[in-house]
Amino acid sequence: MKLILITLLIVITPFFTNKILSNTEVSHYTLIAKLGNVEIREFKNLIYASHTPLNDIDRNNSFRNIASYIFRENNRDEKIEMTSPVIIKLHNQNEMAFIMPKKYTINSLPKPNNNKIKLYEEKSSTKACITYSGYSNNNTEKAKIQALKKTLKKHNIKHKNDFEVLVYNSPWKFINRRNEITVSVEYEIQRKSDMDTVYLGGGCFWCTEAVFEDVIGVKAVKNGYAGGKIKNPSYREVSQGKTKHAEVCEIIYDTKQILLKDLLKIFFLSHDPTTLNRQGNDIGEHYRSIIFYKSNKEKIIIKDFINKINTEVYDNKIVTEVQLFKNFYEAEEYHQNYYKDNKSASYCKLVISPKVIQAKKELKKYYQY
Repeated sequence: MKLILITLLIVITPFFTNKILSNTEVSHYTLIAKLGNVEIREFKNLIYASHTPLNDIDRNNSFRNIASYIFRENNRDEKIEMTSPVIIKLHNQNEMAFIMPKKYTINSLPKPNNNKIKLYEEKSSTKACITYSGYSNNNTEKAKIQALKKTLKKHNIKHKNDFEVLVYNSPWKFINRRNEITVSVEYEIQRKSDMDTVYLGGGCFWCTEAVFEDVIGVKAVKNGYAGGKIKNPSYREVSQGKTKHAEVCEIIYDTKQILLKDLLKIFFLSHDPTTLNRQGNDIGEHYRSIIFYKSNKEKIIIKDFINKINTEVYDNKIVTEVQLFKNFYEAEEYHQNYYKDNKSASYCKLVISPKVIQAKKELKKYYQY
């Protein structure tokens, strides 16, 4: 079912893609915490090419001016790769900025022919972020800013009121365009000694991600592949059964807030560990139930937990594999944060939402709202 959906997306996407403008989404931050639907991110040093409009009419010229610069209107007649997202700095007269590719330094960039284009470097910073889909407008932005402020106030996090809009895949993506509102915050980064990671496969990783991303103490969830026989597999290779990988979630959690045994409790509630290579209509070896351990201590905790529930709950029918962790390969970008970005999709409505609702109802003490 999911493979058909992905294939359809792959076929449809090119029809909505402008062949002249294409862009690359860059990894420009590290996720350090999740507060419900708000992420706390550590942004890297970024180099911008920007245009600050003189008035509302001039605002319409911002994209064209910067696009002209990267499409050879510079002193070297050099084409610069367009990256994603485009940034609109609401706090600075709606300044629009493009992030420059990593290969450049501030001194190695070609100089713009248009003196309205400014090049500058922004130092690393910590920001809070809230994500939404579709076209952005003033009303939507105001509503998201208020929601972001409310969450930050709830967690006693101070912000600097420098709100920005991040627009991904602009200007050519028409369906489910991803947008974000960010603001600089004062946030004490969690000590790494308190953090741990577990790798869980419970069928479709979209489902597992959705179940765990709002759990108290879970700081980040990434979808990917583990337990296979080749390096850097693609979704197509995995789903065709060519690599022996399972769809797995990398779950980073704070051991002061939640324990491994609690995560296992959520994991076994949210999928069927008694069906071999299958979860509902999702059939294939990559949908198998599997847990990876990194140490003998983890292995004992996992084995003891499974033995207990296998006897008390599942009548010795559990088929969940327990394997030594070797490698995790992050899945393609369109697989990440899938449920929250595509809640209206049929698979999300029919398959994922019931799992999330059940988990939050039966294990509500583990969830943040």
